[in-house]
Amino acid sequence: MIRQPGSDDSTPTPEELRARVEGTREELGMEVEEAAGKTADVKEQAQAKAAELKETAQAKGAELNAQAQVKGAELKGQAQVKGAELKGQAQTRAAGAKAQAQVKAAEVLERTPQPVREKAYQVGESARTNVKPLIGFGLAVLAVCVVVSRAGRR
Repeated sequence: MIRQPGSDDSTPTPEELRARVEGTREELGMEVEEAAGKTADVKEQAQAKAAELKETAQAKGAELNAQAQVKGAELKGQAQVKGAELKGQAQTRAAGAKAQAQVKAAEVLERTPQPVREKAYQVGESARTNVKPLIGFGLAVLAVCVVVSRAGRR
């Protein structure tokens, strides 16, 4: 039995089936393209957002780096100023201590009797030629200083 196109029969003809299949294919193709377009848009948006965030992070990193360099230079300058100040104070104190030592040495020399000074001089001369007498001389001077210091307190 041959069916005519457009007949009221509920069974479609092969040509109608082919047309329907072709239409369905076209619809599916358009839906797939639309879905692929949306996926590409999402991917592009994600890449754009990632690039934006990367740029923001780099800018913030550069800003923080610059701030750190400024702060580092500031601290370095402060440290140099403080170091120079402390060096000056140390030099002043050292000069004062040296002056006091010279005054004390002069006082000890004045209080030391002439025979002791002569003996110390002789020991010093012999120490220049021999190290052992130098050690003895040092001990003798130390003993004299102690004696003179105790005598001066009485």
